[in-house]
Amino acid sequence: MAVTRPPGAYFVTRTVRALELLAFGPLSAPQLAEAMQVGVATARRMLWRLAEEEYVVQLDEPRRRYALTPRLVAVAGQWLEHSELPRLAAPFVALLHARTSLTAHLVVPSYDRVVCLVHSNDAGVPEPRLRELVPAHCTAGGKALLAGRERWRRSLLSAPLRAYTERTVTDPGAVERETSATRERGYAIEDGEYRPGVRAVAAAVRDRAGNAIAAIGVSVAGDLDVETIGSDALRTAGELSTALVEYMPSQPARSPSR
Repeated sequence: MAVTRPPGAYFVTRTVRALELLAFGPLSAPQLAEAMQVGVATARRMLWRLAEEEYVVQLDEPRRRYALTPRLVAVAGQWLEHSELPRLAAPFVALLHARTSLTAHLVVPSYDRVVCLVHSNDAGVPEPRLRELVPAHCTAGGKALLAGRERWRRSLLSAPLRAYTERTVTDPGAVERETSATRERGYAIEDGEYRPGVRAVAAAVRDRAGNAIAAIGVSVAGDLDVETIGSDALRTAGELSTALVEYMPSQPARSPSR
């Protein structure tokens, strides 16, 4: 009986996932295998191949851990420089800051976290660049994206969630209920779940097909008028979504993914 081999796209996706995991810190082959739920031999072959292509380097340690090289950083930098999303979003992040007088952000999904691409807490249009990487399940931007990306949410909730403060929600069922509430009101709320005393709101930015591709919101260390600021975030997210649809060429609809 013939053995059916997985399609080539499967191997590409698996390799990209390995790179995403290594972005959070060095890993050994057994550690990578456990995180990816593959065999140690499979993880070791991936690491060897990535090392040959100079995407990772083996650290001189007894545990034989592997770390990313600057080559992948260059890839991320080139994407940021040439991507239309952060460039088009920057004026809207500045607009949200002007409307609320609060620090405004644009974030996009990054494995089980979200990464900030645009940050505004002063006058003028901010320069897009890679910034803070934060967990998705306990930040407003992350929760706004989880509410609109079902496959990504299922994947994230299949693993244990880390508690960052005493207010962090780590129960998958509770996170699901929060995402339902987020969809109903149109924006996500963060209340000291990632950093004590920090409150935030964020709303999803959508492409032509309605997929949540980013989230725009604000944060403050102190009190927050959730309904008013949430309305501002939702309004600005809608304006940015419209601008993206008008600028970007028409593309076939796709289901939200990781």
